[in-house]
Amino acid sequence: MLWETSQEPWGVKDVDSKYIYANRAYYRLLNINPATFCIVGHLDDQLPSPIADFAPHFQQHDRQTMQRQDRLCSIEIHPYEPDQLMRPYYFDKYPLYEAHSRLCIGTIFHARKVEEILLKKRLLQDAKPGYFLFYPPENIFTEKELEVIFCVLQNMSSKLIALHLGLSHRTVENKLQVIYEKAGTHSLSQFNDYCRDKGYHHYFPQKLLSPASKLLDMSL
Repeated sequence: MLWETSQEPWGVKDVDSKYIYANRAYYRLLNINPATFCIVGHLDDQLPSPIADFAPHFQQHDRQTMQRQDRLCSIEIHPYEPDQLMRPYYFDKYPLYEAHSRLCIGTIFHARKVEEILLKKRLLQDAKPGYFLFYPPENIFTEKELEVIFCVLQNMSSKLIALHLGLSHRTVENKLQVIYEKAGTHSLSQFNDYCRDKGYHHYFPQKLLSPASKLLDMSL
């Protein structure tokens, strides 16, 4: 299997998020000795690794991938590798299909290092384990509304949001009203509670990674 010789972590899980396969690079990433512990057959919360504390998030990522039947990406920030230093990694998850029936029977995951210097600096500034998702927890907001939501959660004023998204102040105010209506909220405080409840504080707009984006200077 090509994954076994890959220098990047690869693995497979079943529909219940139990590991079916993990290559040597994934064992190294989690600082687990394959001679003393076999990942196969275990859930994330059963692993002898700090990532076990984030098992509910990983399992939700698995479920979302299977439900949407599409690649979903996150950034995971945890103590990784034998030195257990905090490092950010992209985790791409793909639906796994049964060859003949085409039923989704699990997920395939692939981890790769975050190499962008400015992004790494921002992600590691608090030196705490965590994660960001490149997909929203719901499908009720447009892409532009999601960018506004991200800025709101960074405590940006509507004028600053307008500046960094290249919109007029009036347009931002109008979008905020639409966002509040969709969320069923009437104030910034209520909307912040809504975002925490739904998980929007973990959402990270893909556009933010663009070299032309000004948002990275202000975010996180």
